[in-house]
Amino acid sequence: MVEVFISLSVLAAAATAGSVTELPESVTKLIDYSINPCDDFYQYACGAWYKDAVIPPDEHQVDTSFSKIYIENQAVLNKIFSDRTTKLGEFYQSCLDTATLSSLGLTPLEDSFKAIRS
Repeated sequence: MVEVFISLSVLAAAATAGSVTELPESVTKLIDYSINPCDDFYQYACGAWYKDAVIPPDEHQVDTSFSKIYIENQAVLNKIFSDRTTKLGEFYQSCLDTATLSSLGLTPLEDSFKAIRS
């Protein structure tokens, strides 16, 4: 939808700016040249987008400008969370290693005990 509004803005600016020799491809691919802009400007400016856009059944809108960024950010976040989850799991497993904990006894805590006593 953002691209639709951008294309309308660009076309409106182009109409008021005098002659425009070339529009960006991101705008021209949205235009339906079979429609007379004087009859239905919105359909002219966005018609090709409506013909080509595929809205997934589980979505109620399509936002192509931010979809790619969202997907990339989700991948980064998933990697961060999975790394932390792995580390947390390893830490938790080390606490469950009762055989090692029993053999060490209070040795790992001796420095803390000395600090408290002094």
